[in-house]
Amino acid sequence: MKHSRTFSFAALLVAVLSYFGVSDVIAIPRFSLLTGTRCSVCHFNPQGSGLRTQLGWEMMNLTGLYKWSDPTLDTSGVMPTNLILGGHVVPGADARFQLVRLSSTGQELLVPMQLTASLGVIANQQITASTNINLASMYVRAKAGSGSLGTNAGLYAGETDADAMIQYQPNEALPSIRVGMIQPSIGVRQDDHTEFVREEAAIQGIALFPPYYNEMGAELTYEGTRWLTVNAGYFGARNLSMIDPSIGTVSGYFDFSHPTMSARVMLWPQLLEQGINGEVGASILKNGSFKMINAFAGVGLADKATIYIEGLYCKNADDRIIRNFTIIGSMEIVPWMAIEWRYDYGQTEVYPGKDLAFANAFLFGLEFFPLPYIEIRPEYRMLQKNPFVGTGAYQGQWTGQIHVFY
Repeated sequence: MKHSRTFSFAALLVAVLSYFGVSDVIAIPRFSLLTGTRCSVCHFNPQGSGLRTQLGWEMMNLTGLYKWSDPTLDTSGVMPTNLILGGHVVPGADARFQLVRLSSTGQELLVPMQLTASLGVIANQQITASTNINLASMYVRAKAGSGSLGTNAGLYAGETDADAMIQYQPNEALPSIRVGMIQPSIGVRQDDHTEFVREEAAIQGIALFPPYYNEMGAELTYEGTRWLTVNAGYFGARNLSMIDPSIGTVSGYFDFSHPTMSARVMLWPQLLEQGINGEVGASILKNGSFKMINAFAGVGLADKATIYIEGLYCKNADDRIIRNFTIIGSMEIVPWMAIEWRYDYGQTEVYPGKDLAFANAFLFGLEFFPLPYIEIRPEYRMLQKNPFVGTGAYQGQWTGQIHVFY
């Protein structure tokens, strides 16, 4: 009987995690609009997310209602840092939990959405390496018994348990190249994978690119000009073909003969005297007949408010066309607390019947840092779907999330 209860709880936990997803460590993009700095300033990864640089760590060390210590009162002359072993090694960690109330049973669960261990190596000014290992997805994968489905099967098709990269940049004026198991630069990488600009939301609600999607490949990044970022990537298609079976198949078998190509251009306009920071750009990812185009723009009033919009157009070999967009807004009440809202619209068109399905979603929440490296997010979410017929009712749910990181 005890074993049966244990199995039932594990199955329930896996089901809940499958619904809410296992999120990877991702940056908070509104910080970029508030400060006018690029993602690469605070993260090893040029597109944001993952292990933090010393500056990124220092910024979060100063963010909180209460501080662990006040650097302005430190008379030792030694500033705190996340660098160890002579400044050549950078450790990191993220733990994200979500409080979920199941409507069917009323049971409340504290779900481990993310347990990530990170490590970076700074060989010299030109060469760095980093990896992020998501222990939560590995745990759930084991509990779900997904080994029989293939080495890359799990909560999301095409998702990986880790990323790893080596990056080389001769100097700041020249492009950098990163090679390894990495995610192509697509749109702006957000910290909530439920946004419609990363999924087919109107019918199945499946992720086009799951939160921890990575692919073997290489990507060039140019940021030698203050107002410009350009990315160009060449990747395999092994994980992408698991997300969309129409990619790279011959008689139903994956042959990976079609490489995945990606490109992104971002502009960073600023009006320094007015304290206005902006970003605008577009990206494309293509593999054979599959293509995904994202266009985005955002504006931020320094240390006060941000608004961001992104649109998605995606088409695959099965003639399914997805047109989604997301609008995100934030208002910073104090440096350690902000109000956030989001609206998502999704449309999926399926041939040959030319049927249309729609989805709408709203999110209202609060982002609160009681202490440095501790983030609390109470949120209320509403979702409506119209799968071809009728108008679906809105479904609402309160959730609470706590994020502890280093």
